Amino acid sequence: MNQEELKPEEVQQGTPAQIESVTEETTETVMQNQEDQVRTVEAEEDHEEPKEQKLNIPDFDALDLDQSLSVIKDHIGQFPAHRIKGIVESGRSRMLRELNAQQAEAKEKYLAEGGNIIDFRYDQPIRKELGAVYGGYRDALRKHYSDLEAQLSSNLSTKLEIIEKIKALPTSEGSAKEKYDAFKALREQWNNTGLVPKAEARNVWANFNHHVDNFFNFLRLAYDLIDKEYQNNLTEKIAMIEELEAMIEGGASAELFRTLQKAHSRWKKIGPVPREQKDIIWDRFKAVTAKVHEQREQYNEVLKAQNDAKIAAKRAVVEGIESLTKELPAKHSGWQKASKELNQFREQFKKIGFVKSEENDAVWEDYKVAQREFNRLKNAFYKEEKKAHRENIEKKRALIELANSWKDSDDFGAAASALKKAQADWKRTGYVPKKEGDKLWEEFRGACNHFFDRMNGERKAREKKVSAANKAKEAKLAEIKDASVASIEDAVSLSEEWGAMGAPNRKLDAQFDALLEDKLSGLGLEKSVLERTLFEAKVKALVEADDQQGLLAQRSWIREETDKAKKELHQLENNIAFFGNAKGNPLLEAAQQNIENQKARVEELTALRKLFNSLLK
Repeated sequence: MNQEELKPEEVQQGTPAQIESVTEETTETVMQNQEDQVRTVEAEEDHEEPKEQKLNIPDFDALDLDQSLSVIKDHIGQFPAHRIKGIVESGRSRMLRELNAQQAEAKEKYLAEGGNIIDFRYDQPIRKELGAVYGGYRDALRKHYSDLEAQLSSNLSTKLEIIEKIKALPTSEGSAKEKYDAFKALREQWNNTGLVPKAEARNVWANFNHHVDNFFNFLRLAYDLIDKEYQNNLTEKIAMIEELEAMIEGGASAELFRTLQKAHSRWKKIGPVPREQKDIIWDRFKAVTAKVHEQREQYNEVLKAQNDAKIAAKRAVVEGIESLTKELPAKHSGWQKASKELNQFREQFKKIGFVKSEENDAVWEDYKVAQREFNRLKNAFYKEEKKAHRENIEKKRALIELANSWKDSDDFGAAASALKKAQADWKRTGYVPKKEGDKLWEEFRGACNHFFDRMNGERKAREKKVSAANKAKEAKLAEIKDASVASIEDAVSLSEEWGAMGAPNRKLDAQFDALLEDKLSGLGLEKSVLERTLFEAKVKALVEADDQQGLLAQRSWIREETDKAKKELHQLENNIAFFGNAKGNPLLEAAQQNIENQKARVEELTALRKLFNSLLK
């Protein structure tokens, strides 16, 4: 603050043009004293007054939305609207940032899920409540300024009336003492009246000082009263200076700075001091002001260092959050760990608290951007995870349907093969959430267990049946060895009986066929006719007994014998090429005969296959 701002106003004093009781010599002396004691009235910025104690802005960054709104309501209820403008606007700005961030995140998620921007709706009740509270506050603030404007106009009218009354004092009736008392009352009224519109302030103040000057010129016989006034002003100014000096000893504080501000405002209104004390008291006031400002600069430097440290700490937190997304986790566990670290960074940021710095808003925005980016990438990961989970669930459900379709099948071989493959496929379907995965697995395992329990029970029963049938066949073989087979009819009867015994056994069946063939060898039947006759009898018996395993065994025998015969025929046809075109070669003739025999065998087996198929119809 410069000297012009600190310099107090002073009031001139003088004499009227003529005083009948004063001699010419005395008049000259008085006029000389008047010239020595002329006081210059400084213009005052009458539109300014000491500011009320500034309210601290709460740390809204450390509060959630509900707490921030509660703090705003409390201040609106406790303080005039014009005193809490910074608090309300700061709190509202902080809430809107978070509300807008929530809305933007919901909108981004809605659009990412395929929503139409026209249909997007996101209800935020607390935003509506904030709007209502803020609207009431703005109404109160407008009323305050409206009332202030009316008050300024009223003050202007009052001060203009005071000027007119002071202007009329020199010519009014009454003694100088009475007029001076009236002047003091008017000046007190002036000081208590308050501000006037800024456009009128200087003119009104200059007009006031002009007429005060004229009044003191009139009061040349009231020097004793003026001296007393000056002395009182000096005493008050000294008390103000001593108060500041005592507070300086206690160190820098917000209270000290507010006291200095009030002192400067009051200094202007106190009035002049004796001439000999004017410069002394002014220099003393300047000195104490300089000391306060020096302490204030040191205080601000310390405060700035603290704020810089807090800003650096906040930036470190932001960098920490950003580092979480530099190498993205590939699994759910990794994102869980990163989310815990994010919560730790949030707690660190809250503990740092509000920072009175121009960088605070920028750091706050970076902090929110870093969090939004983390959440965006996390949501994208889980979106893909959910998609993969859905696909895996569909695959598992398809396998469950497959297992259910086979669990009651009597085709145990095909069903077992299909279910074993389904079990292998199940392991490759991928991860699904445990709760649903366990449920699906129980359903799938239940279907598989149902089938394999059936199959094992059937297998044990079949093994028991086969064992009994084999024993019966062994006994039958022993019986046939000692029996005679006198005709083809006896052979067919034995073949049918053998086929009805079921439980195919290649070794025993081969022994039976060989034994029966041996028994019939003396009847002179062609081998092919005998084979066909016995085969037909055996198949009919199997069909009659509905022995599927036996029929499958006969089908397999035909296929194997046919493949074997064709392979041998192919080999013989290849070997014939080595003989060339030589005729009369006994080896060639033998090879050709073998080929014809093998072709006949293939035809016989083909006929048996057709016979087998016809018997199944």
